[in-house]
Amino acid sequence: MLTIVHAADLHLETIFPDARGGSRRRAALADAFVRIVDLALHYDADALTLGGDLVEAQRAGPQTARLLYEQIERFGKPVFVAPGNHDPYAANSLYAREDKPANLRVFAEPVWSAYPLADGVTLYGFGHTPAEPGRPFEHARFDRPGVRLALVHGSDEDRCPPGKRATAPFTVAEIVASGATLVLCGHYHGGYIVEEAGAPILAYPGSPEPIRFGERGAHGVVVVRIGAGRVGIEAIPMAHTALIDCDIRLDGATSERGVLAALESALAGYGNNDYIRARLQGTLVHGTRIDCDLLERSNPRLGSLEVIDKTVRADFEALAREPNVRGHVVRDLLARAQSGDGDAERALSYVVEAFEGTEIAP
Repeated sequence: MLTIVHAADLHLETIFPDARGGSRRRAALADAFVRIVDLALHYDADALTLGGDLVEAQRAGPQTARLLYEQIERFGKPVFVAPGNHDPYAANSLYAREDKPANLRVFAEPVWSAYPLADGVTLYGFGHTPAEPGRPFEHARFDRPGVRLALVHGSDEDRCPPGKRATAPFTVAEIVASGATLVLCGHYHGGYIVEEAGAPILAYPGSPEPIRFGERGAHGVVVVRIGAGRVGIEAIPMAHTALIDCDIRLDGATSERGVLAALESALAGYGNNDYIRARLQGTLVHGTRIDCDLLERSNPRLGSLEVIDKTVRADFEALAREPNVRGHVVRDLLARAQSGDGDAERALSYVVEAFEGTEIAP
């Protein structure tokens, strides 16, 4: 039985432009690589494959190289890297240093090269350089006997996340045509596994820790086991941190104290590994103050808290006197609410927000 642990998209030294608490999160990424090596040792893996974007090349200095090299040496067995678009192979990259570990093999060119892992098992690797590499599987033909693994940093076109830039794009149909048994990939931060004809054919482990809000899918590693010509795969979650979008309704809040209490209640279940982006919604009584800086300082137990004020302040009585459609609707709902209709009272807030052009979360 041959065991391989596959990881990708560590993004060491990233600046986290869309979340606070950057220094702690950078430390969490470094810790994640240590835990990846721990897990590979625990499983007595025969090889560790890394699908690119391990570092942000422009910001990776000697400390980053030491971390990677020390952990790769600690693993001791073969480690294979397919550089990605954030850490392309170049003459001045950390992958080209003369002091890199002896057990590190880097696929340094945007062409496929083969490495025999065991009898009947071949690993093919494809690496990024600073130039855009094109379609890695377009003309690829893997024809060695046995199991043919392909390690690459690229974009599954059929499942590209919204807003994600495609790099080294491919389709599952191209993988099938190439003859690859299983592609071990990097680039998408939310991991998943694709099957074809009842067997795994494409695996993204996801980043070991979330990088940006809105990422969907797994954050961890995949463990590949090969025996008797058969390939099994298991996704193992690893993330210790979480990026959480939280919509908080503040309908009817009349004071800053009430806003603070509502926020504290909504965030009560989160802790210091949670990085929260809280969007305040709802219609407040006219004159109610929201101080986002104060609210962000009110929850020091969190990893970080960013508060976005999307509330609307409204004087329903004044709005009901307006000689327009909004006034007519508010007047009707206000009358129903005052007669005890709870649904109408709740609808008032949504109606006012809608007339203000506010996006209302379902």
